[in-house]
Amino acid sequence: MHDVLQDRGVWAGGLRSMVLVAGEPGPARRGPGMSEHDPGAHRTPATVLAPQGWSPAVILLLGVAGMLDFIDRFVFSAANDAIKHDLHLSDATVGLLGGTAFALLYGVMIVPFALISDRGFAARMASFGIAMWSVATALMGCAHMIATMAATRICVGLGQAAFSPSSSALNAAYSIPEKRSTSFAVSYGISYLGYVIGLAGGGYLVEHIGWRATFAAVGLAGIPVAIAMHLFIPEPPMPHVVRNGESWRALLANRPLRALLFYGMTSQVVSYGITLWGVSFYMRSFGLSSGAAGAWFGIGIGIASVVGTFIGGPIADRVAVRFGFSGAMRFAFWAYLVAQPFQILQVMTHSLGLSLVMLVLTTVISALCTGPIYGAIPTVVPVHRRAAATGLYALLANAIGIGLGPPLFGWISDLLTPHFGADALRMSLLVAAVLGFWPAIHLFQLQRRLRQ
Repeated sequence: MHDVLQDRGVWAGGLRSMVLVAGEPGPARRGPGMSEHDPGAHRTPATVLAPQGWSPAVILLLGVAGMLDFIDRFVFSAANDAIKHDLHLSDATVGLLGGTAFALLYGVMIVPFALISDRGFAARMASFGIAMWSVATALMGCAHMIATMAATRICVGLGQAAFSPSSSALNAAYSIPEKRSTSFAVSYGISYLGYVIGLAGGGYLVEHIGWRATFAAVGLAGIPVAIAMHLFIPEPPMPHVVRNGESWRALLANRPLRALLFYGMTSQVVSYGITLWGVSFYMRSFGLSSGAAGAWFGIGIGIASVVGTFIGGPIADRVAVRFGFSGAMRFAFWAYLVAQPFQILQVMTHSLGLSLVMLVLTTVISALCTGPIYGAIPTVVPVHRRAAATGLYALLANAIGIGLGPPLFGWISDLLTPHFGADALRMSLLVAAVLGFWPAIHLFQLQRRLRQ
């Protein structure tokens, strides 16, 4: 999320100030993340292109695809205990399958996929990714050994590594700067319905048809969306850029982006740890069945994420118009910070009702920052680096978050079981909730740097 944006015109005016039509008289203008002597690329007058324009149909289709992303990613959480007992695994091993196995190729391949997307293949990469993870999820239901389960889970990560940066590039290309937070809020808001379906619907299906049939059902649902993505979303035009190998150094040299990368890494370790173990927490600590736990947790976190994201995007856009880009990030910082005490209370209380209320409050408030955070990435980098920047963010945030969070808190649960019994997972998630204050530090650093 590269160069510091110093006035509200960058956010509100956005790419309009970056456009120079080939042959048009006058000096080239620079946009966010572009300096006159940008070492990442030599620009011709046609280097920077205008946005495609606001396309709600594309944003909606990206949202549906993102919803399937979340379904196939988190249905594993609803099946945690069923897989554990069927394959005779420990919590740490389940965490490795659900998190680390997913993150293995995700982390390795997301940057190459991002570079391919930045060269004019974003829509095709998105279609490929959806098809890959859908087939892999369906095949997961056929696994009878840890190695087979790990292989299919790795392929789910591979598909989602292709989709993540390409979908962000498409979202930015088919939106306008004045509505960028709103655009990302819409697509991510729809995506978060995948929490409800993956956790609540997944829990119901696991209880009634078993985890194997559940994986087959949710996996095959993605194939029609992959086909629609391939047939109906044109590749947005990309600028002609002569690259000299400095692109990655330019990305990493950007201080706001670095702050966002650290925020992404730390927040996703906590988020994925709590999300993957959330259903098991309500089963063990409150005695719920997998269907009931999945329903309560999935509906709570899913609907709350949708509501918070839909509200936060437009608010951030309005704040940015009045106070500049740093104002939008300041709004994100306070939203994230205020949510953390509720998360601690959620895992500490022994009242199911209070825990669920705290779950909803935590999720709604923290989700307010989703639109501005994800909308910031393509706003502050040149158009030809959007997928690369998103890929770098996803690599560090998701690969580390998914790869480290679930097994870390599963391992802590195993470690504490002799002392706390069924409450060991509760204590493990308390550690996660306390760590939730760490990401807020990086959001504070981000908004402070943007004001300088």
